[in-house]
Amino acid sequence: MWNVPNKQKLNNLPKLYSTEEISLEEKLIQLHFYIGNTDFYIIEYDGKNTFWGFVILNGDTEMAEFGCIDFQEIKSIKVNGWQEVDCDLYWQMRPANQVDKICIAQRWKSYVPVSSIEIECPGCKRTIMADSDSSEVQCNNCKIIVLQRHFNPTENQGGLQWRIHQS
Repeated sequence: MWNVPNKQKLNNLPKLYSTEEISLEEKLIQLHFYIGNTDFYIIEYDGKNTFWGFVILNGDTEMAEFGCIDFQEIKSIKVNGWQEVDCDLYWQMRPANQVDKICIAQRWKSYVPVSSIEIECPGCKRTIMADSDSSEVQCNNCKIIVLQRHFNPTENQGGLQWRIHQS
């Protein structure tokens, strides 16, 4: 494992079962481990080998879940003989409901798309449909990618309609 947390950092984690009274959405994600498209979000630690947190394996948000995580097991993972799980050195502790991947996997309201949007492709002028919280959308016809900063919202009956902002 790369960047193994030191003993002091591990000892400062909440003890196993100590956050039971806190809702899942408000539990603080203390550490983040990752490898490829797999994420381990750590909330509690038993002081020996067992974490409790949220795991997304291979980007599969449908099967992601809260549960126990074996520290020795994630430390021993090696892909292609050299790639190891890494501890995110830049992780900032925050509640689970502020971690995009967890919100998507749990289908928490804050990350459900608000509405669909219509965008006119600047290349072929066809209408592109996307989620209103998309950061970009690609035209299926001409393959142009339109970034969110080029969207210009206007009121439309029944919701928002987005159009390309001509610059």
